[in-house]
Amino acid sequence: MNTLRPLLLALLLLPLAADAQLTVVRWAYGPFGTPGDAAYVVDGNRIHQSCGPLGSRGPVVYVLDPELGIVYHAADGFGRRGTPAFTAEGDRLIRCSGPNCTPGACVLLLDGNKVFRGDGPFCNKGEGAFLLDGNVVHLAYGPFASQGDALFQVDGDLPLLALLAILAGY
Repeated sequence: MNTLRPLLLALLLLPLAADAQLTVVRWAYGPFGTPGDAAYVVDGNRIHQSCGPLGSRGPVVYVLDPELGIVYHAADGFGRRGTPAFTAEGDRLIRCSGPNCTPGACVLLLDGNKVFRGDGPFCNKGEGAFLLDGNVVHLAYGPFASQGDALFQVDGDLPLLALLAILAGY
């Protein structure tokens, strides 16, 4: 019986080790991006609000459709697809509305590793909003997106659509 316990324990824990890879987006502080508590957890095509400092999955905030480039609001905490929130067109994230995701005003514009606020339906480049530096996202300011303090640190692989959807809220 004593020899079966480790084997039984290993078999019980095997499904937990084979779980899907999660990406944790943590708050970051200061100019060097000192990691803090978890803010969001991205699991497949769902963006969860973090529940606790270690990155437990909380309620779903956004549901992604990477093939269509559309970000939906979550209809409930379990991740059912609700109304469209954003659509990605090239290097732009555009707010959309209605069941057919009718494009509206531009939210964010990606230019290399710099993210600018988008102005109007033609996505005119506005003020700098964020600066992507490896796995750290910094706040940016001014017309040239000069680096400010860190906002997020990303642990894992994060699709660009998910990152832009998270940044659109700031």
